[in-house]
Amino acid sequence: MTNLYDLKKFDLNLLLIFECIYQHQSISKAAKALFITPSAVSQSLQRLRAHLDDPLFIRSGKGVAPTTVAINLHMHLEVNLSQLEQTINMMNRNELSKKFVLYTPQLLMSEGSTALVKALRQQASYAIEHHDIFITPQSAEELLTYRKADLILSLFPIVNPAVVCEKLSCEPLVLVCSEHHPRLNGKIVLSDVLAEGFTFYSTPEKGALALQEEIETVLPQRNVVFSSDSYISIINIISQSELIGIMPLSTFNHYKKIMNLKIVDIDITLPTFDIFMLYNRASLNGSAFASVIEMIKLADR
Repeated sequence: MTNLYDLKKFDLNLLLIFECIYQHQSISKAAKALFITPSAVSQSLQRLRAHLDDPLFIRSGKGVAPTTVAINLHMHLEVNLSQLEQTINMMNRNELSKKFVLYTPQLLMSEGSTALVKALRQQASYAIEHHDIFITPQSAEELLTYRKADLILSLFPIVNPAVVCEKLSCEPLVLVCSEHHPRLNGKIVLSDVLAEGFTFYSTPEKGALALQEEIETVLPQRNVVFSSDSYISIINIISQSELIGIMPLSTFNHYKKIMNLKIVDIDITLPTFDIFMLYNRASLNGSAFASVIEMIKLADR
């Protein structure tokens, strides 16, 4: 790994000036090529000589000739400066890959989120990196403040002048089980449901914890048999067992055919939850990002 502290202590311009002297074999010609004075070139050369403890160039006719140390230094610099030039040219041609870091709960990775990923690919050919906001050790505010995330979908709003927090949608919850569940057929009463084994989504996220407290008032003292911080594991368990669980309606609609799920027909009202879209206000200065945000807003109307 590059030692950035040592690089900071060294003036990299000295190497550029050295390479220019080497190529022209002349201090005056190097100065002319760099649009600086010969005196400035000589002073820089003196600093590099002191650093390397070598004269680097000796007078030869009207110009200068490199020492052995200078020849070896040039051989290394020629490769490294060529690579640096290629990198700069790539940046100027916008050929560097663009990465878009997205944080959402796993439970929201259904049609809406997959459509967002497709749009990001079409809009600016982003390479998308997704993380589950429910299990990351950092808060949404920290992720956005330190530019570790481009866009976050969260159940918990943020009040911060540097962060844009917009309510994206309101999502209902449904009680679900396997299509082949032996007992939960037709209209079910609360006591029958509470006699079943439940799944539980484990997360420290504030919005999810508040939602779980609301669910507890509707389904008190339910028997939790399986808990996980992986939502896809919970969906799979519900599909392959007699356990039941709670999930957003959009998630159910996305997985019902694939995982053979059905909604439990029971006369209870589960809470709804808001989904908030969070991003750094300064990100709107980029036209590609601004157009992606506008596209998300239009799609949600």
